[in-house]
Amino acid sequence: MEKVNVSEKSIEEFVLIGREVARKGLVNCSSGNISFRINKNYILISQTGCWLENMTSENVSVVELESGASANDKQPSGEWKLHAAVYKQRPDINVILHFQSPNATTLACIEKMPDYNAIIEIPLYIGSVAHVPFLMPGSAELAEAVAQHSLHSNVIQLSNHGQVAIGRNYNEVLERAVFFELNCSIIVKAGLNLSPIKENHIPLLKNYRKQ
Repeated sequence: MEKVNVSEKSIEEFVLIGREVARKGLVNCSSGNISFRINKNYILISQTGCWLENMTSENVSVVELESGASANDKQPSGEWKLHAAVYKQRPDINVILHFQSPNATTLACIEKMPDYNAIIEIPLYIGSVAHVPFLMPGSAELAEAVAQHSLHSNVIQLSNHGQVAIGRNYNEVLERAVFFELNCSIIVKAGLNLSPIKENHIPLLKNYRKQ
């Protein structure tokens, strides 16, 4: 395996964003994982069993996308296949966050997918939200399903499991994850009284962001 040089600054930024994910309540204990694309062949990904709130440089695995082999002898998250599959499908994205925020996960556990357009931030910053039926965590089947949905969605609900948010950089991914959890909290609280954004207003909102 080729030697991979990763700067201390890259590791430090990765650790800080991992802790920020936990600080914002998007993960608990060892739930969730995050990755960052170093180059076309390698990614940084949180170590298996890592509590993001206590993350240090010792919890960062350098992984080859094709094989999943660790270049620094730190075992990657069990969801490395999911991350690798999405990166292969989406060359434009550099960050993937698999999280498990309370309200979004509540909606991932109901039978019928709701209309997620409760607040303007969904059409403005997220777009369509995909749903993947329950598949075993860490499996090739789950990785492939998420990768396929990532072609059309930047936030994906994993039934009875959690969420995946993808983006070009840390800020974009964190913004999507935080707005999605806020939106889901409103849906949960509103229940049957929810009045989502009218379908004819969605294109207007998308144009609004371009102004």
